[in-house]
Amino acid sequence: MHRSPCGIHLLLLAFVAGAAAGTGTYVAGYGDTLSDIALRFYGNADYWDEILAANSFLPAPEALMPGMVLVLPDIAGATVSNGTSYYETASIVEAPTFAASIPMISRLRLETAGYVAPSAVPVRGFVLGVNVEEQGIPANDDAYVGDMIEIDLGSVDLVGPGDFFSIIELGETVADQETGRDAGRVVRIAGICRVLDSTESTSVAVLDQSYLPVHAGDAIVDYVSYEPVQVNNQPVVESVDAWVLALQDEDFDNSYAYDVVYLNIGSEDGIRAGDVFQAWKYGANVTNPSNESVQTADIPISEVVVLSTEAASSAALVTANITGDLIQAGDRLHLARRQVTGSGNR
Repeated sequence: MHRSPCGIHLLLLAFVAGAAAGTGTYVAGYGDTLSDIALRFYGNADYWDEILAANSFLPAPEALMPGMVLVLPDIAGATVSNGTSYYETASIVEAPTFAASIPMISRLRLETAGYVAPSAVPVRGFVLGVNVEEQGIPANDDAYVGDMIEIDLGSVDLVGPGDFFSIIELGETVADQETGRDAGRVVRIAGICRVLDSTESTSVAVLDQSYLPVHAGDAIVDYVSYEPVQVNNQPVVESVDAWVLALQDEDFDNSYAYDVVYLNIGSEDGIRAGDVFQAWKYGANVTNPSNESVQTADIPISEVVVLSTEAASSAALVTANITGDLIQAGDRLHLARRQVTGSGNR
């Protein structure tokens, strides 16, 4: 077993299910990524591509789904031995050497971003009821992590125990203020459920994650796994204008730190997940005491990082608010590389 130095005392967890000689297998769980698995078994997250190459049924890292059985290949300098789960304590005196860390956007943050759907969302089914475990207890219309729900998908729909689904809230239709045309419908992620038991036409599932209250009538879509995205402080696009289509939290008018906003720019505009921008709000025309019309200065108000993109829209996380002038739906922003120190350009 390859041991990665991590200090004087290191607690190593090794798990291997026996397979062909020289290899092991691993059953992917919820939230696993190839990078996580490579780090866990080989001590190096960069070996994810070796695992991908050894599992030809997996077309891309983001296609990994819970329940998939992965072959863990032999890798020079990092081996996987057959055996059962065990803990081992090792005393190591060498000081560890670490490479500079690269900021990453986590899988959970990407899963919860939501998006603006320009066309109909491919809904698989709907939530029939929530808190179904609370028989004989006054009904609670909201479900959260750990609560059980019933969905209208069963064995006839090829759904069974262990399957995962995302629960979405189909929100308002928003207009692109720049063109006046409909930009699409806001899709907010309410949670992720795991099927526990199925009948022919329905299933009972538990909420493994919840980001909004889940209600009867919420839509069910196929769960999509995400690989963490590297933060990019030097996006291809140096600057671009954007209009704010909507906020993820529809209960507030302003976007605070770590809130998500939906913009009318996307991959067609050169925007990529991980791009970091400083958001400037344009100045306004005002009348001075001499009754002259003057233009006020453009003000940097926030820093944002793009979480995901559609062709003509994107979801961005507000990572910091620079002033008390917070981003709102309907705002026109100038996004510029964060290193830019001048004012936004029209």
